[in-house]
Amino acid sequence: MLKIYGAPHSRAFRVIWLANEIGVPYEHIPVTFSVPNAQCKEPWYVALNPNGRVPSIDDDGFVIWETAGINLYLADRYKSALYPSTPEGRGRMLQWTFFAYTEVEPALITLFRNRIFYPPEKRSAVLADEAEVKLRTELAILEQQLAKTPFFGGEQWGMADFMLASVLYILTRLKLDLAAYPRLDAWLTASINRPAALVARRLRE
Repeated sequence: MLKIYGAPHSRAFRVIWLANEIGVPYEHIPVTFSVPNAQCKEPWYVALNPNGRVPSIDDDGFVIWETAGINLYLADRYKSALYPSTPEGRGRMLQWTFFAYTEVEPALITLFRNRIFYPPEKRSAVLADEAEVKLRTELAILEQQLAKTPFFGGEQWGMADFMLASVLYILTRLKLDLAAYPRLDAWLTASINRPAALVARRLRE
């Protein structure tokens, strides 16, 4: 059986969400992180993931880590309908995956840390403002795409959409004004309220 290691309020949330999307049975094994004596730094876990970070999975003996890699593997491995069937579709999926992880997420995390997560005395207003400018540039690109196609993968919600939505979920914590991106706002709301997403979200509560 698929084993998913990681706290549900970490990036493991994304793996749990996908496992529910594709309907694969799994065992969720919570692993603490970012706390003193975190379990993700213990030898048994580092043997799974030498980075000592979450998430990781063990899929009937096949161990893999790095969130994006895990989810692309799972969708392919279990022949999910979300996974594109054409080279062009897979190209779009990879394009938006890299965009989400290399362009959107760094700005999103910096903004979240300096507006919400860090205690007030450790926050940097300068870093937060710079990150917001960067993030809004990327959100505008996403809005422009949704003016052309209803979904990022084309005509139906697929892995490109999942990979973006699972990263952009952090926006729900930021309460950022998305009035300038109405299509993106509607798309994200629909994405994070999919039944599989709601199952994963309940674990975060």
